[in-house]
Amino acid sequence: MAKQMTPLESKIAPLLKLKTVRELILLGPTLSGRRTSNKTEDYGVFEPSRLSHLERVMIYVTDLERSREWYERVVGATYAGEAGPFPHPTMPGQTMLTLTLDLPDQPGGIVLIQRREVNGQVVPVSSNSHFHFALQLPEGRTSFEMAARYKALGQRIVYGPVKHNSEPGGDGESGGNVAVYTYDPDGHYVEVFYDMDTIHNYRARYGERKGSERA
Repeated sequence: MAKQMTPLESKIAPLLKLKTVRELILLGPTLSGRRTSNKTEDYGVFEPSRLSHLERVMIYVTDLERSREWYERVVGATYAGEAGPFPHPTMPGQTMLTLTLDLPDQPGGIVLIQRREVNGQVVPVSSNSHFHFALQLPEGRTSFEMAARYKALGQRIVYGPVKHNSEPGGDGESGGNVAVYTYDPDGHYVEVFYDMDTIHNYRARYGERKGSERA
C-alpha cells in the first residue's frame, strides 16, 4: 500500500516543482562555498569529478522489514543480508541493526539502518536528515517505465517524469537526465533517473554554453 503523505509533505511536494524553490534550497551551500556551483545554473560537468562514484547509500529507517519490502517492490533492489546489533559509533547507549540490499549493477548499494535505545525502543527517523538521493537506472531502462511502475503499485509520484534541462519541455534545471521522484516509507525523497549528461555528450549538445546561456 502506498505511503500517505504527511500534511507537511503534502504542502512541500508542489513547491519542489518550482525552480525558484530548488534554487533557494541550494543557495546556502552555494554561498558558503560547500558547493562549487548551483545545480540550477551549472551542473559542473565541464570537468571530470574528483571522485569516481558513490559506493553506497546508508539511511536510517523506522522499520527494517517495511523499508526492505518497499525497496524490493518499488525500486527493484534485492535482499543481501542483515547484521547487528552493533553499538552506535556516535550515540552512546544506542545500537544499530542493518539490512543490506543489492542493486542490479551495485552489490550492497543500499544499507538500511534501524537504531534502538537502551530500553529497546526504536529511534524515530528525522525527515530533516537530508534533501534527497538519486538512483541511476540500468542502461535500457527509463524513468517513464518507473513512473508506470509506480502508478501500477499505487505509489505516489511527487514530481516527474521530467527532463532537467533548459530546452523546450525541460524544467530549467541542469544535468540533462530524465527523472521521477517519490517518497519512501520514512519520507526520504527518492529520485530515479537515466541519461545523465557527461562531459562528453554535454559539449556535443550545448557546446561551451553554461547555465542560462543554454535557455
